[in-house]
Amino acid sequence: MDETVAEFIKRTILKIPMNELTTILKAWDFLSENQLQTVNFRQRKESVVQHLIHLCEEKRASISDAALLDIICKCQ
Repeated sequence: MDETVAEFIKRTILKIPMNELTTILKAWDFLSENQLQTVNFRQRKESVVQHLIHLCEEKRASISDAALLDIICKCQ
């Protein structure tokens, strides 16, 4: 995954309130339910974001995937 895409996803996720994060990530439907279950949403947000970025890198997220996440965030 491109560094620019990773940074865009990171900034987008940081804008999402923690109490809405799971809902938005499920609506995004890029990460599987199993992948989301590996994330400890009780950690500090920075740790959660790093884990999510790692998962996105494994799936080779594209700028289109990142843009869709941004759109979903703005619609919530």
